[in-house]
Amino acid sequence: MKSFEEIFEKVKAELSSAVTPTAAHLWFEPLKYVYFEKDTFIIDCSDSFVQELVEEKYKELWQQAFSDTFGFDIKVKFISPSQKNEYEAKKEAKLYARVNPTKETFENFVVGPSNNFAYSAAKAVSANPKSISVNGGMNYNPLFIYGNSGLGKTHLLNAIANKIKENDPATTIIFVQAEEFTNEFLKHLSNGTTSVFHDKYRSADVIIIDDIQFLAGKEATQEEFFHTIDNYIVNDKQIILSSDRPPKDIQTLADRIKGRIEQGLLADIQPPELETRIAIIKDKCNLYDFQLPDELITYIAEKVKNNIRQLEGVIKKLKAYSNLESAQPVTINDVQSIIKNIVNYNQPVPQLTEKIILEVSKNYNVSVSDLYSKKRDVNISYPRQIAMYIIRTVTGMTFQEIGKKFDRNYSTVIHSIQTIEERLEEDSILKAQISDIIKNIQDR
Repeated sequence: MKSFEEIFEKVKAELSSAVTPTAAHLWFEPLKYVYFEKDTFIIDCSDSFVQELVEEKYKELWQQAFSDTFGFDIKVKFISPSQKNEYEAKKEAKLYARVNPTKETFENFVVGPSNNFAYSAAKAVSANPKSISVNGGMNYNPLFIYGNSGLGKTHLLNAIANKIKENDPATTIIFVQAEEFTNEFLKHLSNGTTSVFHDKYRSADVIIIDDIQFLAGKEATQEEFFHTIDNYIVNDKQIILSSDRPPKDIQTLADRIKGRIEQGLLADIQPPELETRIAIIKDKCNLYDFQLPDELITYIAEKVKNNIRQLEGVIKKLKAYSNLESAQPVTINDVQSIIKNIVNYNQPVPQLTEKIILEVSKNYNVSVSDLYSKKRDVNISYPRQIAMYIIRTVTGMTFQEIGKKFDRNYSTVIHSIQTIEERLEEDSILKAQISDIIKNIQDR
């Protein structure tokens, strides 16, 4: 699901191409997304003059473009810089921010022995989030779900959030990545507005924080994090956390935070066994409306063992291949080729990512330093998006880990990967280029 900011940028690009280059530069380029309120996009203008002009000449054009995108009527409100703080405050106060509000539920989570305990704990919490004890006093607060990348942790967190809101829409939930929590806290700390941060993060009914290993080593943030979760525990409100490892193995996480987490329930997710992998592949085939013979499903399940995200990547690539090849039946050779491109059993992830970045830089004639830079030129940003896509596909790294690698917010990584996925559906040349890059990486 695209964020409102990504939708705004998409509409802005489309409208900019529909007017003269001068109009696009003078009147559209300065516009920035601020907030989405009910059915209205709040858009910041560079000054009052720009605000007045776009309000008078282009408002209907913008409203129509947004309405066409959403499929229902959308309004637009252009504001001047002096009005921006009001809406930024509203944005800060928005408590419930789901990562994926429709796709990831308990109903489409494939359960097996490797994840049954975490699944059951997540369902118990979602059924009664305002009580910290269930099943005869067993403490579920915090609920801490851990396991390697690509095994379904974030899916369960989203499923919890979705079920709680389904059961009681009035429940206020904060769902945030640890990286976002850190960045937001440091911004308020530098602005002297930590009271605003406290008001937001300590006033919800439920708080869900994903990938808390990214808090490790950040002393000021850890202090704030400790007091935040302590506040929820004292007030009998639910905390759900996730990480790629158990608390004891997050070496630079403060002992008192580990102690608080370990007072709750720790639930691990292991790589799925063969039967569960087969069920997952069938589920993904149904999701993408794509049929595979049972023998190919079994073959994939036997070869891709440790990462659900890689299983999904294989199915998506097979479907794209089938579409590009005029719906030709998928063969065992096709499956073997795609699995070889996705799964590499021998190379460490850091070594693989460096090889990917180097290979992309050579293929697109752009320096490695430019790929890591903040430059947004198309000849640099496009290869950067390809590098992010290949890293995600080959290594199964999380969006947060890839973002950290490129010094980008995880939402930027999501947008980049979605962009490449969309292009791959209709661009056979790009598909061949990416296949060649991956092959070159594995041959080195």
